[in-house]
Amino acid sequence: MTLKNSLRKIKLRSARGQALVEFSIALPVLIVMLIGIMEVGRMVITYALVNNASRDAVRYASAVGRSDASPNNYKYNDCAAIKGIATKSAFIVALSSITIDYYNAAGTYIGTCDATSGGDPDISVDSNYLVRVTVTASYKPVVKLIPIGQKNFTAWSQRTILGVFDLGN
Repeated sequence: MTLKNSLRKIKLRSARGQALVEFSIALPVLIVMLIGIMEVGRMVITYALVNNASRDAVRYASAVGRSDASPNNYKYNDCAAIKGIATKSAFIVALSSITIDYYNAAGTYIGTCDATSGGDPDISVDSNYLVRVTVTASYKPVVKLIPIGQKNFTAWSQRTILGVFDLGN
């Protein structure tokens, strides 16, 4: 074996060792960045789903007609159906609270829909009244490598009730 070949082998071994050391230094940084991107993505999707849940629920609540779930009730006062729409819309996020409030055309508070099933008999509205759905969910990071704490996201949407019409058969 010549001196040239032995020097080449020593250089190759040291280059492999240098690459291993560089990789071991860069790997934790890359893992923290990857986990940070995933956690921020989870936080953004939680925020987006909470907003969409409030919009979908208020859209259902402001529609004309009788409820799909229980035909004896109108859509605007079927609390269970409105909450079901919000829960269905935020399918991968657990909603901590859903509140349905009503206001008259002047903006005065009328009441809250709080029936556990079917329609709320306490709620009586007319056309041009407002319905507001407020949805809240909390985000908590799965991996605590980055300094993001628990956050609560609240979104509310408000629409005018299009009309209360009872068409005869």
